[in-house]
Amino acid sequence: MRRVLVDAALVVRNVAGLRQSILDAFEEDDAVTLDLVEDQAVDLCGVQLIEAARRQAQAVGKTLSLAHPGEAFRPVLEAAGFLTEASEDDLRFWFHEGSVQ
Repeated sequence: MRRVLVDAALVVRNVAGLRQSILDAFEEDDAVTLDLVEDQAVDLCGVQLIEAARRQAQAVGKTLSLAHPGEAFRPVLEAAGFLTEASEDDLRFWFHEGSVQ
């Protein structure tokens, strides 16, 4: 499993760098864990990048996970509608609800 430390804010100006870090990590391993810092600033672009990376990984048989629950993301996820009818997989990914990641 490849771990990617994400210590920059997950905002529009930083997503290109994070995107490249995720792509590079998937070239080295089929399982990537994002290690996010506590109280990290996040906007919709940051959430969309992570969700797109998660879906793409699943589509090609790879795994993206979060090292820690993304509770700080909850307000953005709710405002953007990501939690409306969220599946068990969604809740497990973002908040580690129902299982340990």
